[in-house]
Amino acid sequence: MTNPQNKNIRSILFTIFAFCIAAALIQGLPVLSRIPRNTVWYGTLFLFLPVPLILFLLYKTGKLTEEKIIYAIIFSGMLFRCCYVLLSGLYDRQHDEGVYTGIADSQVNPGHIGYIEYIYKFRKLPDFNPYQLFSYYHPPLHYVLSGLWLVFLTGIGMPEDLAFENLQILPLFYSGMFMLLTLLILKKLGAHGKPFYTGLLLVAFHPALTIMSGSINNDMLSTLLLACCIYAALCWIRKKTLKNLIFIALSTGFGMLCKINTAIIALPLGLIFLLDFIRAIRSKNRQNLLLSIRNYTLFGLVAGSIGLSWIIRNLILFHVKPGISSATEASVMYTGNYGIWARIGLPAFADWHFSFPFHPLSGDVIHNTWVIMFQTSLFAEVYPQELSGLPLILCQTVYPLAILAALCSAVLFLALQCQKYILAKKQLHQPAAHEALFLFSGYLAFLLSFAVFSFKYPYTCSSDFRYIAVCLVYIAIGLSDDSCSCQHPDNRTALSSSDGSFSAYRNFFSIFQHAVRILICVTLFLTTVIYMTWKQW
Repeated sequence: MTNPQNKNIRSILFTIFAFCIAAALIQGLPVLSRIPRNTVWYGTLFLFLPVPLILFLLYKTGKLTEEKIIYAIIFSGMLFRCCYVLLSGLYDRQHDEGVYTGIADSQVNPGHIGYIEYIYKFRKLPDFNPYQLFSYYHPPLHYVLSGLWLVFLTGIGMPEDLAFENLQILPLFYSGMFMLLTLLILKKLGAHGKPFYTGLLLVAFHPALTIMSGSINNDMLSTLLLACCIYAALCWIRKKTLKNLIFIALSTGFGMLCKINTAIIALPLGLIFLLDFIRAIRSKNRQNLLLSIRNYTLFGLVAGSIGLSWIIRNLILFHVKPGISSATEASVMYTGNYGIWARIGLPAFADWHFSFPFHPLSGDVIHNTWVIMFQTSLFAEVYPQELSGLPLILCQTVYPLAILAALCSAVLFLALQCQKYILAKKQLHQPAAHEALFLFSGYLAFLLSFAVFSFKYPYTCSSDFRYIAVCLVYIAIGLSDDSCSCQHPDNRTALSSSDGSFSAYRNFFSIFQHAVRILICVTLFLTTVIYMTWKQW
């Protein structure tokens, strides 16, 4: 990290904590439930509008620095998330939330809220087969933390109903920390300037992350832990110390203890570990080889003992294998009646439903994984029956823009990583090559696992974007990365001598990068306006 970043990190952490504490305190105000929705938005705008004005004044006086812009983006992102949490109740836009009945009875309730309540109420993990009650099959990390949070809040005198409402504070905190981890990842990769700000804006204002900041399930924490894995892996690639390797192991282990599908990160990790181990073998240095074997053994013990503990526990106590308690074929969400191509192949134009861009529950209406993914990335699984005026016009505009922006930014990310890998190979720079390979393979691994998951569990809810929200880190990297663009001085020197068409290629790639970043910013701005005018909060 650079010195300005070190100076800014404390203020960012303080801001994240301050917003979370403020949200918890404001939730306790009885008057809040009687405040009109627009009043909350006006208050949010009142706090936000000075931000661009201050940045403009700093720019005019020559005092605008990168750390001030970073802080402004994080502050604005937390402000927007905090507003969402305050306007959204415990049961709004949740997934399999279930119910709670409180500590006064011994009833065991289903769903994510019921799982949290069980730990809060009985002070222990479920002592029955977790597949007997919906949502209890999830690993317990998020639910234990949430249960302890309830114990703390009620212990300091907060009424139980208000304590349950404040379960949203933890994912709000995780979402803020996700922005911070993305910042660290981008700076680790050398991002700076306007491209860097675009990448950070993506994770600050992407609607999926805003909605996840108020979701009481384990999605936001698992996404945060995956970001930790990515950051730890980048640290290890550059400096192969045991400390960094254990950092990866802890991130991976606790990620699996939060949600089993975080194990997908093991694919790109395994690839760079294999390359490093092959290098150790080829070095023909017995000491290096033994050191590698020791380090990877420790990695396996740490990551495995934490990540597989829930699975092993259920195998021993209840003789059940890991899996998902899914709905039946009679469910309205069932998509298994359609062929493989119809579900995970390229969608036809009519499948996109451009005239009404929302994801209904019915699998007969929308059953293509990629269509559902794009729609839920913007609007979650909300299906408003009545929509007109400005919100409808904006939605019909933003939806195709978001699809185009997502496709172009994915191409940009993959192209940049390919360039980076080729240049690193030419310059014999192994860490840079391994970074590109790790990021490239990781992004594809998450997309492939998403398609496999939606195929294995053929329901519309299986194609929700929240399962691969971590891919926003990769897209942010693509938006921020100009280290291997054709405008970079080192790369221009490396390629111009051997490529006569370099100048034309450089100009095209620069225009493409600039256009994608503008498209992303426009989409984020319009989406934010939609949520401010759409009376769903």
